Amino acid sequence: MAHQTLIPVVFCASLLLMACSGAQNGAISPAAPVATTTSNSVPFSDQATPCGTNFIRHELPHITTGDSAGTYVYASNGSGLAVGDVNGDGNDDVIFGNIAGTVTLFLNDGQMHFTPISTDLQDVRALAIVDTDGDGKPEVVATQRFRRPVIGEFNDGVLTFQDMPDVYSAFYAMNWHDLNGDGTLDVVFGTYDTEQLQNQGLIFNERGGGGVFVYYRDGAGYRAERLNEQADALAIAFPDINHDGVSDILVGNDFNRRDMAWLASPTGWQSIEPFGQTTENTMSIDVADVFNTGTNTIFATDMKPYNQDVKTMASWLPAMKKLSRPLTADDPQYPENTLQVWQNGQWQNQAYSLQIDASGWSWSGKFGDLDNDGWQDLYVVNGMVAKDLLGYLPKNQIDEPDMLFVNNAGQSFTRADWGLSDSGSGRSMTMVDLNHDGRLDVVVNPMDGHAVIYENQRCAGNSIELRLVQPRTANHTAIGATIRIRAGTQRMLRTVRESAGYLSSESQIIHFGIGEVDAATDIEITWPDGSISHIDTIPSNTLTTVTRTE
Repeated sequence: MAHQTLIPVVFCASLLLMACSGAQNGAISPAAPVATTTSNSVPFSDQATPCGTNFIRHELPHITTGDSAGTYVYASNGSGLAVGDVNGDGNDDVIFGNIAGTVTLFLNDGQMHFTPISTDLQDVRALAIVDTDGDGKPEVVATQRFRRPVIGEFNDGVLTFQDMPDVYSAFYAMNWHDLNGDGTLDVVFGTYDTEQLQNQGLIFNERGGGGVFVYYRDGAGYRAERLNEQADALAIAFPDINHDGVSDILVGNDFNRRDMAWLASPTGWQSIEPFGQTTENTMSIDVADVFNTGTNTIFATDMKPYNQDVKTMASWLPAMKKLSRPLTADDPQYPENTLQVWQNGQWQNQAYSLQIDASGWSWSGKFGDLDNDGWQDLYVVNGMVAKDLLGYLPKNQIDEPDMLFVNNAGQSFTRADWGLSDSGSGRSMTMVDLNHDGRLDVVVNPMDGHAVIYENQRCAGNSIELRLVQPRTANHTAIGATIRIRAGTQRMLRTVRESAGYLSSESQIIHFGIGEVDAATDIEITWPDGSISHIDTIPSNTLTTVTRTE
C-alpha cells in the first residue's frame, strides 16, 4: 500500500495529556516536559519477490568456527552478531563474529544484496554497532574471549579496531544504555568466569577476577563501577524491574550461577532477587510486550528438550548428567525457559501455561511480529556441538530444529515452521527489516555453519516502523526511549535498545505489526531524558523518522 510522503510537522501536545498518557499501569505521573519534534513518513519499498507464506533462506559467505582440532565446550558457545548502519546509507548492515576464524562485515544495499568486508579480528563473543563517543557515527564494539574489548571504525571501506579506553579485562556479554542520565551511553560488561578459570587457573583470581561492571562514559574514556565480583554472564538487559519508570540491570548467568538484578536508586544500584522461579543456565534474555498491555514481560532461554521421546532423551541425558545438579527447596533455578509476567505487583512465570518452557538446547530467543498481525511471535535458535561433551553422538552434536512459536492474540502460542526451522546449530540471532518492506527478516550466526539471513516473504498484515533521532545529543539514536502506539483496539509498547537475546545486537529502527488497520494512532514517545512527544496518526506501511528539534 503506497502513501504520499508527509510534510514535516512540529507536534506539541499539552503537558497534561503527556503526563497522563505516559504513566505506566494507569497511574498518573507528575507532568513531564514536552519534547518538540518533526516527523517525516515515507512508504515502504515494494516487494521485489512474489508474496508467499514462508521465509526464504539465504546463506552468506561467513562460517563461525571453533577450535582447529574440533569444537569443544566454551568455543562451542559460538559468537555474536550485530546490525546497524555502519556506512550511513540508511540501511542496516550486518556483522558476524567468529572464534577461530575472522569477523566479517556485510554492507547492505537495502535490496537483499550484501557486500562482504573482511577483518583480521578473531576470538569474538559479543558484538554491538553503537555510537560510543556521541559523534553521530556508530562504531563496532567487540568483546573477546581472552583480551580486552575493542572498538572498530569503518572508513574508506576498511574496518579497523583499537583497544577500548580504560577497559582492561576480558568480558563476555555486554549491553549499552544511559544508566546515569547524563545523556551519554554507558556499558555493562559481564565476565564468563568458568571459561577464564579453565584458561588461566588461579592467575585469573590473582589478577582481580571477574564479575559485573558498569563503565560510565567520562569524557573521552570510562569510569568503572563493580557490581559483583563473580559472573558467568551470557546476557544483559535493562528492564524496569520494579515498575518505577526507571531502567534497572538484569544479568543472566550460565552454569547454575544465579541470575543477578540491581534496581536503580538515588543511592546507587541495589541488589535484589525479584523472581520466584528462574532459568538455571540463562542463555538469553528478551524484554517484550507480549500481551499488548503496555507492560513488558521478561523471557529467558535454557536447555530443555521440546520432545520427550526415547530417542531425544537418549541423546540429551549423558550431557545433562554432566551439567546439571540436584534441585533444592530454596533454589529458584530450573533448567527450562521462563516468561516473567508482572501481575499483582510481582513477577510470575507463565512459560508453562503458554507452553514455551521447552524449546531445545536454546540460545538466542526473541520476540517480534513476524506476520504483522499485531502480536509478537517468539523465535528461538537451537543446537549444541562439543567434542568433549557430546562425543557419544554423531558429529558430536545435538541436532534439533529451531523453534517458532506464533502468538495467538496473547492467549496461547502455536509452534509453526514458516521456513525457519533449520539454521544449523544456531547461536546469536536478531530480527530486522533489511529491505525496507515493512517485514521483519531474521539473521542467524550458527556454529560451524554459514551465517543465514531469512528473508520474510509473508505479505499479510500492515506495519509501521519508527526511527528516533536526537541530533543535539550524544545518544543520537535515542537508545532507552520507549514508544507506545494504538492499533485498532490494541495498545503496544516497544523500546529502543542496543542488544537483546544472546550476544545479539538490535536495529534502532522500531517495528510494529498492526494487522489490518490502516494507521497507528496515539503515538507516544518517552525520550531517554524523560520528556514526551505525541503524534496523532502514522499511516500504515511507512517508515517514520521522528527528530527532536529543541
